[in-house]
Amino acid sequence: MSTPNVLTVNDLEITPTYVLSYGLGEDSTAILLRWLEDPSSRDFDLADLAVVTAMTGNEWESTRAAVETHILPRMAAAGVRFIQVGRARRHVTKAGEGVVVLDDSRHPTRLYLEGGYSLWSEMTEAGTIPQSGGARMCSVHSKGDALDPVIAAITRGQPYRHVIGFEAGEVRRADKDRSYNTAVRTGEYPLIDWGWYRADAVNYTVSVVGDSVGKSACTFCPFSFGSKAGREHMLERYRAEPAVAARALLMEHLALALNPKQGLIGGKRLIDLIRAENMTTVLEAFEVLLAGQTHALYDVRRIISSRKGDSAAAGSVDRSLRIRTTGTREDLQAQLDRFAADGTVKGLTTSVIGEDRLTRLYQHQRGTLFPTIERFFVVAPALAAPKEKSRFNERWAELAG
Repeated sequence: MSTPNVLTVNDLEITPTYVLSYGLGEDSTAILLRWLEDPSSRDFDLADLAVVTAMTGNEWESTRAAVETHILPRMAAAGVRFIQVGRARRHVTKAGEGVVVLDDSRHPTRLYLEGGYSLWSEMTEAGTIPQSGGARMCSVHSKGDALDPVIAAITRGQPYRHVIGFEAGEVRRADKDRSYNTAVRTGEYPLIDWGWYRADAVNYTVSVVGDSVGKSACTFCPFSFGSKAGREHMLERYRAEPAVAARALLMEHLALALNPKQGLIGGKRLIDLIRAENMTTVLEAFEVLLAGQTHALYDVRRIISSRKGDSAAAGSVDRSLRIRTTGTREDLQAQLDRFAADGTVKGLTTSVIGEDRLTRLYQHQRGTLFPTIERFFVVAPALAAPKEKSRFNERWAELAG
């Protein structure tokens, strides 16, 4: 494949009247497969269809194998246009700057799962993890922001039906999606129209190709841990792909170093679950990966504001992240130990070894009334980028006294 261009699509192609957002999972796969196998299930010609997928860069290899084996050959035989896109950087524009087209073909042969700029890179550069509460902003950034300008480019301002794989148990999600309809975009949900639930979609795919494509999700998706069955499924996948599990643990390890309240399982730590399950192969892969990382000595400061002026309630949090130096984990940890012993940094009060087995050397520990501040030094992989809002230091000086 040649180097992907930024939002360059085939201008000679037919302007599609139907666009399927293909998430590579069970639901959208069943829609696509039925359209291919049963012409009576659709009221349009396949030449008028564009299938679009946004690659997060963190999909499972088992998904690649299933889709490349069972779905892509059928799409190619039918001449269905398949556009694979990704991000080239953290922020993209509505006009498509920062969006890359990985492949645009009516004869697809492979999935470009590696994408461009991955969600893992976004998370580690920010020193955080995807959040399981509120809006799924990780999906908005890595999928929606990349898909929207591509769909706009290929439909060229003409009316189109935007097909999404909400199943019959997700009527509320479909209702919300309808609120995004415009004069040219109309959302459609075939599984709901067919009365198909997830089990129906899986059963149909199995009946056609003899196998399931499996659940599509990022390899560190916190929503996948939301139920007992989901956790067991994720652990099974980690056992099969320990190197993938190790990268998820590395992301969490960095986030924990910078914020002990982080954790991939609804605030709880994935590393604790892996240890409890005695997943030795995964733990060994993680230790090897961690040992191979360049590390940084981070200087972390936070200002925790009060909520609506209530000094007993925590509000918004501003963080300053600076890198003092980089090197090996052992050398930097020794330097941190010297800080604690010889007073190199003034005002150090305590050294805390948390449950995450990371040493933090505190200069300020957050108080119980707000606004309050905290500052600590910690050694962790040098993956997070320094960041500090304007005027942070002015407010810090006021609160630090």
